[in-house]
Amino acid sequence: MASGSSTSWSSAASRMSIGRAGILCQVPLTLIVVVLSLTAPVLRPGLMADPTYELGFWLILILLALCVVVPWNELPRGTVLVIPVLDFVAIALLRTGAMDVQPALGVLAVFPVLWLMRSALPTWVALACSVGGSLLITAWPFLGSFDPTLLSSYAGALLLPVLMLCIGVTIRVMSAGADAREAELERKDRELTDLLNAAIDRERVLTAILNTVDVGLTAVDAHGSTTLTNRQQELFNRLSAGDDEHDTLVFGPDRVTPLPPDRRPVHRALTGETFADQLVWVGDGDAQRALSTAARPIKNADGGITGALVACSDVTELVEAVTAKDTFISNISHEFHAPLTSVLGYLELVLEDDHPLPAHLAGYVDVAGRNAERVLHLVADLLSTAGDRVRVHPRPVDLAAVIEMSVRSNRLRAQKNGVRLRTDTHSPLWTLIDPLRISQVLDNLLSNAIKYSPEGGLVIVRAEETESEINLHVDDRGMGMTEQEAGQVFSRFYRTPAARRADIDGAGLGLAITKSIVESHGGSIHCVSSPGKGSRFTVTLPVNGDVGRAPHDALEDSV
Repeated sequence: MASGSSTSWSSAASRMSIGRAGILCQVPLTLIVVVLSLTAPVLRPGLMADPTYELGFWLILILLALCVVVPWNELPRGTVLVIPVLDFVAIALLRTGAMDVQPALGVLAVFPVLWLMRSALPTWVALACSVGGSLLITAWPFLGSFDPTLLSSYAGALLLPVLMLCIGVTIRVMSAGADAREAELERKDRELTDLLNAAIDRERVLTAILNTVDVGLTAVDAHGSTTLTNRQQELFNRLSAGDDEHDTLVFGPDRVTPLPPDRRPVHRALTGETFADQLVWVGDGDAQRALSTAARPIKNADGGITGALVACSDVTELVEAVTAKDTFISNISHEFHAPLTSVLGYLELVLEDDHPLPAHLAGYVDVAGRNAERVLHLVADLLSTAGDRVRVHPRPVDLAAVIEMSVRSNRLRAQKNGVRLRTDTHSPLWTLIDPLRISQVLDNLLSNAIKYSPEGGLVIVRAEETESEINLHVDDRGMGMTEQEAGQVFSRFYRTPAARRADIDGAGLGLAITKSIVESHGGSIHCVSSPGKGSRFTVTLPVNGDVGRAPHDALEDSV
């Protein structure tokens, strides 16, 4: 229906344009004739007295009236072309009546010729009508009589038709070029309209998608001005809005320290950083929410930053769940610690009593004591992992001596498992560390390496120093892990499927504690492993003594 309506409208518009074009051609012709007639009494006396001229004059006026009055759009297409045909007759009458005083009126034929050549008539029909009408104008005075002495005049009558023929061809050629350009412009206009409509449709779809997801999205230009945002992000923005535009309620992971402008996600992204899981808090009081933010800069073809895209996810419930879990672990560990200490104390009293127990009962008590001590160590590990960070007390220490001491302490365990230990360090390696905590790191790494190595395996401890850091490597040739497992091995309570299948003792807390200790020293730890080929754990410690403060990003990404 829409297509039919459009076609009907185009047809009506086309017919109306034809009528308008006719009026535009008829008005100047009529105006010239009227001006000529009004000035005739002064400039050309006796012109209006000629009945032939007067007949042509009134015919011109009647044709103009017909152009205006007749509803040409309701008549068959092409009916209006009767007007230019009759114009030739009117011009012939005018020229014949004014032959003696104004013989050049034949040039008025250019107006009906222009009308015909701009019409939808075939070219040859329009040219034939133009030449025929022009010939009628010049031949009208000779109709009904033939005088051989006027042959030169007869030949001159052909000049106007030839002139109109040339004019008609020129008009049609120029019209064809103009029509082609107009058609091309119309085609491009339709294409632009289609592209615009498609862009509007895509924008609607994009807006619907952005407003449907529960992630806040913000796009900014190179100056930090917002160019695109969704409804969820607008809610976050309202939460973070302070009393004025310079006072925003954006805080760090501790929920109280205002986040400096240069550490906010948009600023970091505009400086070229790409990051994920930066934890910020927005709002205050009970309405405060935790947002996990990620950002990526937008670059042009030359690599310049033209803007940034920032995504914010509400992780308040997750953060609160993690906090509740840590609180629960801490509380339950404290509750276990006191009775276990009491149990161990009474077991020691039983074993040290003046009346010794029978051998089999003493063995039972000894087993109970060892298991209680094992549970006490597990509770201590839980307490170590419940806090956000491990407290360290750094002092100048030779790391090579700490390594040697840890290797010596684990050598007996390695011999029982049939594993060889080897060190490759250069002494001294002085740096600021907490020797007790770093010894705990080495004990955890060596214990795991020995535990997961086959009989006859080899564990190597190496340390190397650069200008800015010390790298400590612990290599084994054990069962190894996949890349995905190596990425999760520092998570609390995580144990690989292979370790569970092999029924190897462990609670999955040692490496989590190790990572916390290393980060408290301002360092880092990572694992490279391959199934069946062993693992390498690398601890990187700063030599400049940047101890007691974890990296800023590590604190932000701790959740």
